[in-house]
Amino acid sequence: MTANDLLLDFTSPGAIPPDPTEVIRQMINETQTTMQKLEVLLTTERIGDMAAWRLLAMFYLATDRISDLAKIENQYQEISGISLLQNMKLGYFPEPNRENVSSPVIFELPGKITADTLPDNATIQDACRSPSGALLDFTRVHQADNNGLKKLAELFSYFLRKNIKPKIRQISHFIASLQSEAEKGVGTRPVWEVLFAWERFRNDREAFEERAIRFAIRYEISPPSWENEI
Repeated sequence: MTANDLLLDFTSPGAIPPDPTEVIRQMINETQTTMQKLEVLLTTERIGDMAAWRLLAMFYLATDRISDLAKIENQYQEISGISLLQNMKLGYFPEPNRENVSSPVIFELPGKITADTLPDNATIQDACRSPSGALLDFTRVHQADNNGLKKLAELFSYFLRKNIKPKIRQISHFIASLQSEAEKGVGTRPVWEVLFAWERFRNDREAFEERAIRFAIRYEISPPSWENEI
């Protein structure tokens, strides 16, 4: 074969190396589409997976999309009650949301609430005075003894008297279990006390008064009033 017989085929795949800039641009566009889908999934399903949120935050930070970064910071705080950026320990925070990136003082309650395991009133009050406030985490709570319930009711009443507003995470499942006990007639007086104190703390007078009627029927006494604790 002579040199004249050699043919260079510039139409075959891979014959011309792709433009690196174009490849990078395509990758960024694909990643952006993936991140947008990830954000929709995390926010619509209210998923608290820290790794997924971190991935999304790092992408917005790397692409200088500060408004999107600020938006997901607020969304994550709404879902989890804590700061996404603070937990990532970044040295940079978007200026418009600097007030939202500090993490609250977290009180993680144990699986069983007792009088000894609940934090004292003064400690929570001091935490609420901090710039980031306080957070009571009920995620692990699944039961409580009577003394623990009494102290919890006192704690909610204390918050109301002192106008203290700590954030409270994942308490709905615990309150629902207490409501179930009360409605089945197996709940003790401390169960009712927590429910009444919780409804006062949430300023849910309608729910309080409905429960007060059921309480009065259950114990054959006058119903408690909104203004006076039982």
